[in-house]
Amino acid sequence: MSRCAVALSGGGHRAALFGLGVLLYLADAGKSREVTSVASVSGGSLTNGYVAQSVDYASVSGSAFWEAMGPLAQQIAKRGTLWAAPLTWAYLALLASTGAAAAVGVWFLPLALPLRVVVFFVALLPIAWIAGWRGAVCARAFASTLFRAGGRRTRLADVHAGVDHVLCATDLHWGEHVYLSGRFVCAYRYGWGKPGDLSLADAVQASAAYPGGFPARRFPTRRHGFALPADERATTVRRLALVDGGAYDNMADEWALGVGERNARWAALAPALREPDELVVVNSSAPLDLRPLGKLRLPIVGEALTLKRDIDILYDTTTSTRRRWLVDTFRSGGHLRGAIVQISQSPFRVPTSFAAGDDAQAQRARAMLDALGDSEAAWDERVQRTRTVKTTLNRLGARDAADLVHHGYVLAMANLHVLLDHPLLPLPSAARFAELVGGNPEQVS
Repeated sequence: MSRCAVALSGGGHRAALFGLGVLLYLADAGKSREVTSVASVSGGSLTNGYVAQSVDYASVSGSAFWEAMGPLAQQIAKRGTLWAAPLTWAYLALLASTGAAAAVGVWFLPLALPLRVVVFFVALLPIAWIAGWRGAVCARAFASTLFRAGGRRTRLADVHAGVDHVLCATDLHWGEHVYLSGRFVCAYRYGWGKPGDLSLADAVQASAAYPGGFPARRFPTRRHGFALPADERATTVRRLALVDGGAYDNMADEWALGVGERNARWAALAPALREPDELVVVNSSAPLDLRPLGKLRLPIVGEALTLKRDIDILYDTTTSTRRRWLVDTFRSGGHLRGAIVQISQSPFRVPTSFAAGDDAQAQRARAMLDALGDSEAAWDERVQRTRTVKTTLNRLGARDAADLVHHGYVLAMANLHVLLDHPLLPLPSAARFAELVGGNPEQVS
């Protein structure tokens, strides 16, 4: 039996539902029992955390997994996460009213102009303080919409332990990953620790704290009881400073690639991590598209847009380079086999590429093409829709949500059947995915 690791990339709700489609296929195919870890960053961590809270992925049946994931898919499709919580809107109202009072109200005070200027700058301090709550407010929204069990916030330590569900965040002190899981919390510089009393919602939000959108989440290191081998000196950092795991590795594959090294490094601490021989990388970040850049001429706004575009280019360049390296690694014939499930690809692409010839892989490719039938044009349209879904934490709507899960499921089956000999199953109908997200099967194609 293979030992399979899954890596879920970032991308907001787009990544959450595309990754869910892949996990649904693995469960239906009976391959979830071979999964040793699911690592994730950002939007992928929403799904990873919800699965960890809801089921033992290593033993759940396909039908039971579909049923358990309905609330997640419907929450994202119909209500969203961050913007579905009343606290979020109350927080925005507080921030807006405080900002209005500082920006406008102080100028009507019966004070001399120099004093009003002083009062204005003093009034900015509470606004900056309130703005710093964004991460905690987002975590509470995640808790209220997804991560509650028995009427209380789920603790990270309480999730199912049959599979290591690893939420990846980036520590700003060292610029490296910190791995948060129900069985452990660990990092190269800090060592091996325990989850302590950290809530699942806080762990997911730290993994998804996109720089600029959310401030770094600061957690005391002592809660995790980090330990290092006797010949290494422990770090003196008192608080972790965590942001989006995608800042370090936006496809979350680094966890699976480094399992053997962690076992060797922390052998005396008995991490007992299961090294995979198969890796499924789910990348929900589409390549950059051509965009009009006329707004770059606007003062200040143009500078902000340029910075945003620079970040996008950096993400795209590093991710595409990493994908090429992974493909070369998988083809090298070493101990690690694998495949990438890339949101910008149609299920026809890999089978078409391998269909020529008489070997077993070509036979599998042709069987997959036969199963897909004459739906290539329809799939091209669906891929164009899913790859361009915005990176958001707002509701997606039934059609986009159903398309994302459907695309992830069928693309995973196509790529994994051809490349890794995973089972070829009857293709689920579009109506089944519509029902999963709570949509009308007659309106979702």
